[in-house]
Amino acid sequence: MKRLVKVSLILSCMALVLSSCNCYKKMLKKVDTVQTSCTPAVLSLKGSTVTADIKVTFPPKYFDEVAVLKVTPVLVFEGGEIAGTPKFVQGENVKDNYTVIPWKTGGSYTQTVTFPYDPKARLSTLELRMESKCSNKCSKKYREFIPFAAMPVAQGISTVQNDANQTSYLVYMPDNFKKVTTISQDAEILYQINKANVRKDQLTSDQIKMLNDFVKENADKEKVTLGNIAAKGYASPDGPVKFNDELSKKRSETGKEAYSKQLGMDAKYDIAAYGEDWDGFKELVEKSDIKDKELILQVLQMYSSPVKRDEEIKNMSSVFKVLAEEILPQLRRTKLVATADVQSKTDAELKAAVDQNVNSLDLEEMMYAATLYKKNSEKAMIYEAAAKKYNDARAYNNLGVALAKQGKLDQAKKALDQAAKLQSAPEISNNLGVVALAQGNVAEAKKYLSSLNTKDAKRNMALVELAEGNYSEAAKGLSGYNLAVAEVANGNLAKAKTALAKEKSADADYLRAVIAMREGDSKAAIANLKSAFSKKKSLKEKAKTDVEFAKLFGTTEFLAL
Repeated sequence: MKRLVKVSLILSCMALVLSSCNCYKKMLKKVDTVQTSCTPAVLSLKGSTVTADIKVTFPPKYFDEVAVLKVTPVLVFEGGEIAGTPKFVQGENVKDNYTVIPWKTGGSYTQTVTFPYDPKARLSTLELRMESKCSNKCSKKYREFIPFAAMPVAQGISTVQNDANQTSYLVYMPDNFKKVTTISQDAEILYQINKANVRKDQLTSDQIKMLNDFVKENADKEKVTLGNIAAKGYASPDGPVKFNDELSKKRSETGKEAYSKQLGMDAKYDIAAYGEDWDGFKELVEKSDIKDKELILQVLQMYSSPVKRDEEIKNMSSVFKVLAEEILPQLRRTKLVATADVQSKTDAELKAAVDQNVNSLDLEEMMYAATLYKKNSEKAMIYEAAAKKYNDARAYNNLGVALAKQGKLDQAKKALDQAAKLQSAPEISNNLGVVALAQGNVAEAKKYLSSLNTKDAKRNMALVELAEGNYSEAAKGLSGYNLAVAEVANGNLAKAKTALAKEKSADADYLRAVIAMREGDSKAAIANLKSAFSKKKSLKEKAKTDVEFAKLFGTTEFLAL
């Protein structure tokens, strides 16, 4: 977009320029006729630099044949400035190799300028500082560059790409807290071959005593619900299948009856028969030191028929005696299993413990208790206590996440580094990448994230693309608010509004205000800013120096906010 600029003259040189005979005397009088344009008119951060295309047009019969201009683009901001690469232009009779501007027809030049981004330059002006000299016609003092004029050509700098929520895809590591824990105790009643009667000595074993203690202890215990006692009957796989099925059923029944009398208290039972115990047979053989056990296991794999298995194993006369004496007797049994469901602390009890003494909780209770709080500061307090007491990688990781979400990036990195020392996990690497990106260390972020193949790591790599100015690529991996940021940065306002449709955060309202300003709707911009500020007061300070709202600066509506 071309525009005629009001020129800021360098007053200190006016007397010299106007009172002396020099090649640029007439040029200075008509400097207002020089036209400038800049694309974009509002400078934008892309990646780590600010780039713009400048065009300067000199009118016909303006540029003196022996004049030379040095035009330096300078980014000016409160507290400093950054100078770009100068451009030299010359009249037709100058014997240099600069861009020539004919006197009769005039002419123009274009220049791409790039500045490293400095956060202090967020609200700045890009101006062209012109210095002039004569080639050879005038005296020596006019053959040195002296200040000529300064022309503002653009405002800056829009930093929309930095508005992404870079901590969106941090990952908490899970707790192993269970609201109900099932505990169990078991015992076995062994039988003689082909029999189902319970011998007295089978009810006096240490296993039976431990089972009795378990049942009686948990029968009326607070927060404990005793389950049914299972009586599971089995037969060894060394007889007819049908016979063994009936035998296992009888064993489950006699085992239950005998144990019930021995226990001497009311309890509920579940009775089940499992026939020939081939799984148990395989397990015992695998654990044994039988010489030919690999051959036995091979037979089990080769035949699916229980009858064929039994037949083939019996044919191995060298090992069958060992099996009959050491393995098969252990399979003739009723297995008794008692279970109890233990209720853990309620959410209210956990919160009360946090208030009174968080260190009274065990690790899993702490890890779960932190999830009951919304404020990241509260989460961080609990995770920090867990990390210090138990030196657990998950606790340090989750502490790092909670700190990063508060913007405490240095502390977050310290916690995550400790987590990484204790355990190698994709969640920790992901979070270290996020923190590195939030601290502006893009290369470090890529190091952590590029090797991961998780959903969150891929999203964070999209944020890396956004930080590097690759907006189209970034948009492929983002959604919601962060996608809207990428689309605004890429100039796709309609897509950005679609991405924001379900977003209700303060940052989303702020971005809607930016979109409204770019569409020329200042009324909508003010309304969205009002909503954003009501949700997040810190955005007021941001808006004061946001070039996106430069047209509102000084207006009653903007100041009222």
